[in-house]
Amino acid sequence: MDCRADGRVANQIRPLAAEPGALSRADGSSRFSHDGTEVAVAVYGPCEAKRSRERIDGATLEVIVRPRAGIPSPADREVEQLITQTLHHVIILAAHPCTAISVVVQVLADDGSLLSTALHGACVALMHAGVPIRGMLGSCAISVLPDGAMLLDPSAEEEAQAQAIVTLGFLVRQTANGSTERQLLLSHLVGSVAPAQYDVCQLAAQEAAACVVLFMRQSLTRSVAPLRVVEEDDCIY
Repeated sequence: MDCRADGRVANQIRPLAAEPGALSRADGSSRFSHDGTEVAVAVYGPCEAKRSRERIDGATLEVIVRPRAGIPSPADREVEQLITQTLHHVIILAAHPCTAISVVVQVLADDGSLLSTALHGACVALMHAGVPIRGMLGSCAISVLPDGAMLLDPSAEEEAQAQAIVTLGFLVRQTANGSTERQLLLSHLVGSVAPAQYDVCQLAAQEAAACVVLFMRQSLTRSVAPLRVVEEDDCIY
């Protein structure tokens, strides 16, 4: 199998690094990187919400993405919206009615696969803050090249060469009977791919997401006390 510019094979993700609790003034935080792509994430809340934004059926979620420099671009706003939509399915908002939860993502470096990196950083920060979630969030971006080759966790250079970029996000959790459930929460496509190529991407992303979730569990185990186990719909989180 041909090696990529950084020495990886096609189905290999970049080295991961996670630092739960990296920021001191937030209720929960993390610093997360996929090699050359790095974010710092701060979580505030659940705290009292402004009366105009209160929801009696659950917490209000706000996600802010701050670029490395300058003002947010339309691409940053799109990432912000995708993270918000995904986290709405991850956080148990009904557990804290009439409150607000803010997730602030600061981009420190962007060398490709930014959306996946931001989702992983947000997941670790939410768990560090003790915010109730339905499971852990694993994501993977895949570049589809003009010759049909598929590259997991692409760098910025590999994204620029791609005819399509597929980013998939999964809720990964263990059910009460001990099996692992992977629920698709996010499917974002830039460009176009054949249905068969998309199916291959989804299978590869599932396996990569499971590996990232295992890494996040190990990172959190080293830095925080074991979380209380709560059962919901036969699932443990």
